[in-house]
Amino acid sequence: MDRLESMQVFCAVVEAGGFSKAAQRLGISTSSVTNQVAALEKHFGVRLLQRTTRSMSLTAEGLHCHAQARQLLADMAVLEASLQQAGQRPSGSLRADMPSSISRNIVAPALPRFIAAYPEIDLRMTVSDRLVDMVEEGIDVMLRIGEPQDCFLVARSLFKMEYLCCASPEFLARHGQPQTPQELEQFACLNFLYPKSRQVRPWLFQDGQGTEPYAHTPASKLSFDHIESMIAAAQAGCGIVQALSVSVMQPLREGSLLPLLQPYRTAGPDVWALFHPRQLRAAKVQVFVDFLAQLFQEQG
Repeated sequence: MDRLESMQVFCAVVEAGGFSKAAQRLGISTSSVTNQVAALEKHFGVRLLQRTTRSMSLTAEGLHCHAQARQLLADMAVLEASLQQAGQRPSGSLRADMPSSISRNIVAPALPRFIAAYPEIDLRMTVSDRLVDMVEEGIDVMLRIGEPQDCFLVARSLFKMEYLCCASPEFLARHGQPQTPQELEQFACLNFLYPKSRQVRPWLFQDGQGTEPYAHTPASKLSFDHIESMIAAAQAGCGIVQALSVSVMQPLREGSLLPLLQPYRTAGPDVWALFHPRQLRAAKVQVFVDFLAQLFQEQG
């Protein structure tokens, strides 16, 4: 049994939502998919999937295996690419797409370094948060926040974010600051609305190491569906916000926002670099992804 291949098949089953759908995507028979997953379960000595005629779900062991297998496959892809690209000179057109907060706060200010190191690469940057078809839209590298859903893209985790509460120095001088999440009810707070659903994003907190995160969303008279506008309002003294660290990194460094409720901060989603498997041997893609990885590492 080729364990790497079986893990790839297992991930495809999980992410496609079934054996036949995974078989169609992979271009193999359903029986082959079934046999590969069964062989993987036999090798590990545990059941990875609970299956009935109408449904399929991950066991606890399957959930753990899926997370580890995704990372293993991504690491293997990066290793293969780094070895295969030896001797290639990075050049040509490269299109990268990423959320505005990442582009503005982290990537764009550092691009002079990349351009100086790789002058033969023609870099085209686009900014969006929407789901896109990378092949159809000609995107070479895409940065997204949150666990990737497409198992047919190579995914590399770049940065582990946190949810941070903060407010302007002027606001804190006038109103003081909360000592616990529950005390937020006594302060003006700014909520973020999911653009599609218009529902308020819950505020998340964690009491100490190892405890489960919990939600405590304060009432608010002011809400936004645009994160940068919400942060600008907080900088102007409108109230307290909770945002992902990537969005408030620069204001915190500049001092236009100050951190609050530090003992209650909790982990957020990762930032991922996504690219198509066919790009594994493209030197231009690999040097740009490596540049991004180094850039996020510097953020600490």
